Amino acid sequence: MCRKCVKNIVTAEINRGNMKPIYETNILINFRDADPQGILYFARTYDLAHNCLEAFWAQTSLGWNFWFKNPEFAVPLRHSNCDYLHAMPAGETFNAQLAVAKIGESSVEFICKFTKKNGSICAQVSTTHVFVDRKTFTKISVPDIVRSFLQTL
Repeated sequence: MCRKCVKNIVTAEINRGNMKPIYETNILINFRDADPQGILYFARTYDLAHNCLEAFWAQTSLGWNFWFKNPEFAVPLRHSNCDYLHAMPAGETFNAQLAVAKIGESSVEFICKFTKKNGSICAQVSTTHVFVDRKTFTKISVPDIVRSFLQTL
């Protein structure tokens, strides 16, 4: 399959469902985050996406501790992937948009999309977090408060 065809398929997948952003910010790609070619090192894309998730929870009424230090549940990562469509050079600013892609029985999938100023998608990170009981680490259902909170955004 040609490169353009693959890019079109990936772009269609990224735009699936026209997910509404629940958090948005601009990020500068720092020199320290780049590879020797001056392009964002691929693994740092995950860091940037996670930073968006943390910033989202920090600014909600529930707060950062609710998601990351909840005494009843934890939400470890079950699956992640990233599609890279355009280079993200150091020194440039990109828009980051976080959205809820899916709320399942025991997990939540977030999508973090990074775009250029012209709106073209550079990268998209998908992370699926499973809810587990903090004491036993056994899988549990998405708590009602989380489900209703995310559904109302």
